[in-house]
Amino acid sequence: MFNKFKNRGRTLENIIEETCKKIAEDERINAKISKRIPLIGADKATHEFDILYEYEHFGLQYRVAIECKSWNKAINKSQLTDFAYKLKSVGNINGIFLSETKLQKGAKLVSEYEDIKFIRYSDFRSFSLSQNEKYLLPNYRSIGDPFWMFINKSGTDFLEQNVLFNNILYLFESKYYAMEFQRRVLKQMNEDIELVGVSQSHLRDIKVSQIKYKFQIGLFNPIHEEWERNQFHFSPLDTEEIDWFIR
Repeated sequence: MFNKFKNRGRTLENIIEETCKKIAEDERINAKISKRIPLIGADKATHEFDILYEYEHFGLQYRVAIECKSWNKAINKSQLTDFAYKLKSVGNINGIFLSETKLQKGAKLVSEYEDIKFIRYSDFRSFSLSQNEKYLLPNYRSIGDPFWMFINKSGTDFLEQNVLFNNILYLFESKYYAMEFQRRVLKQMNEDIELVGVSQSHLRDIKVSQIKYKFQIGLFNPIHEEWERNQFHFSPLDTEEIDWFIR
């Protein structure tokens, strides 16, 4: 019986892998799609996802992990909790939980709280074509490594997406200060502006792009007196200083 469901699960993974490839072709995305790839998390443990969908767009690295379950009973809470833990540990990754059956009540609550998209297998293709942007783009849950920044999701090139403030790219070492900056300064800006964690890959792209496009980089400096007066001070970072933060 176990082998029967295991084989069905592998078949489901293969179908989803081919669907992802077709979506990438249709949307002209140079995507990398891998199955059962081990990734090292912040807890130093190895975590494996059924399918990992990755692509780079305007210097940003997007990743979505897809967990595939081919069971004949409803998905329980522990399955979603385990998946959520793996996503958090690996970081900078969004999650989709795919199943032929529905979620139990506890699992549904975990899915909603952890912002994991649950999809029935039969609905995956239509979901991917109409709603994939939210789950293929990094969101506020992404872990800064070590910075946070704002991106314009509607930008058409690297500069429009990353350099939003008079030819300056702002970086924050603290998510709290970034959120305060957003609340106090960016509240009038459009809804396409989003706070994201800066991965090591993204940071390398920023370094290369700074040399190419000659924009400035400002690192937020939380000087208390200015902070209380809603005046935000940013210290300039040059290319060599960016190297200090790249591992």
